[in-house]
Amino acid sequence: MLKDKLRRLIHSRYRVSFSKSGEDIQIFKLLNSSGGAYLDIGCFEPVTFSNTYFFYLRGWSGVVVDPNPTLKNLFKTLRPQDSFVNKGISSSPGVLKYYTLPYKMSSMNTFDYSFLEKNNLVQYIEKELSIPIITMDELISEHKLENKIDFLDVDVEGLDLDVLKSNNWELFRPKVIMVETDQSFEEDLNSCIYQLLREKEYRLISKHVQNIHGSGNLIFVKNEYRI
Repeated sequence: MLKDKLRRLIHSRYRVSFSKSGEDIQIFKLLNSSGGAYLDIGCFEPVTFSNTYFFYLRGWSGVVVDPNPTLKNLFKTLRPQDSFVNKGISSSPGVLKYYTLPYKMSSMNTFDYSFLEKNNLVQYIEKELSIPIITMDELISEHKLENKIDFLDVDVEGLDLDVLKSNNWELFRPKVIMVETDQSFEEDLNSCIYQLLREKEYRLISKHVQNIHGSGNLIFVKNEYRI
């Protein structure tokens, strides 16, 4: 317990990144706020590779969403100020199969079987879970988030476009959006995600690359938000 408190104290005072490529620190600089709220869709673990834990340590809180039921107690223990939602987000409500992998590969758990095929992961499937699905619009309405979220993070292993399409962009317009990509930057500029967010009046300001293939995160800012 004392070790955990010391770790949190050190991390909150110094700029220690928890994202894979320092995205959290850069977005915190963009938003330049000591308090705010996030919506983290596909949040994964509370600390490891988290794009929102850096914010949490600095007084932020929000709604974190993940279909993996084993994460609920971890968030309750390590991030009690957040609201954990154990559901999937997609373009249509219902129930979908969720494929889980061994713990060391669990950041790639997904609803998208083709994603597993593409990355040669089908042989590692451990479980198939039936998980309830709602749209982002339903999530926003249920938690009354319309004018409360500064930072939206979307990382859902192959279904990011479906998540974004399920939002009502007239009612919910976070200042900054980060979306995972597994494409080159040239492909990103021709992607459906890029086109959708441009149509919704967001501009792409950077990409954080995580490997030589170009995979990483795209960071968008709404046009009316001045940096």
